[in-house]
Amino acid sequence: MRDSVTMLPLLSMMVLCIVAMMAGIMRGFSGFGGGLLIAPVYSLFLKPTDVVVLVIVLNLLTTAQLLPDMLRNIRWPIVFRLLIPALIGVPVGVTMLHLVDPLFMRRTIAAIVTAMAVLLLLGWSYQGNRGRTQDCLVGLAGGFLTSIGGVGGPPVILYLLSDVKLPPHAFRAVTLMLFFLLQILTLVHIGMLGAMTKTQGTYVLVLLPVYVLAHWLGASAYRRFGHQQEAFRRIALWFLLMVGGLAFFV
Repeated sequence: MRDSVTMLPLLSMMVLCIVAMMAGIMRGFSGFGGGLLIAPVYSLFLKPTDVVVLVIVLNLLTTAQLLPDMLRNIRWPIVFRLLIPALIGVPVGVTMLHLVDPLFMRRTIAAIVTAMAVLLLLGWSYQGNRGRTQDCLVGLAGGFLTSIGGVGGPPVILYLLSDVKLPPHAFRAVTLMLFFLLQILTLVHIGMLGAMTKTQGTYVLVLLPVYVLAHWLGASAYRRFGHQQEAFRRIALWFLLMVGGLAFFV
């Protein structure tokens, strides 16, 4: 696959741009899912560290588009209950990022994305206890998965979606803010290890305009068609399921 990318750089960049467009729309509309779509596909073409950096930078630079809505609906206590334990998971994940085999990493990311899509499509929801222990475990897992694969969403999303006291607008705001903060922390750790490269910067320059435009389109669609979010989410989950399965077996 990597040889194919070297031989066909234009084709590979077209794939990356198409995926960035779809991921941007998904994240702009729902508040999550962008990294879940980008990570398994980009891992077919790029090193694990490059995938994480791209997912994080693209999402960070587009979160500003959603700040007004996000700040109006944020539930800070929930954010901090998950963020504090996540601070432990981030450095552990960044350290492991340089030790894990790329093929194993790709299949792990694909498996995480596929499992989440299946669980949500089946209507599964967490019915267990909620408290400091559960918040710590979910936050720790979210921080670890954000830093090692850019896919910290599944444990947090599955946990928060089952919270009947959390309305959709607040859920969207909490997930956006939590991962905004986690991504900044992850990027700082990667930079401290000297793993930021010019190649990553080139990909960002090419993909960022595509992702920003798609993100704006998704956010605009949410303001107009937010009442149809459930239908959109099911379509997105089926697509994530397909992408996760493809990335696992390729």
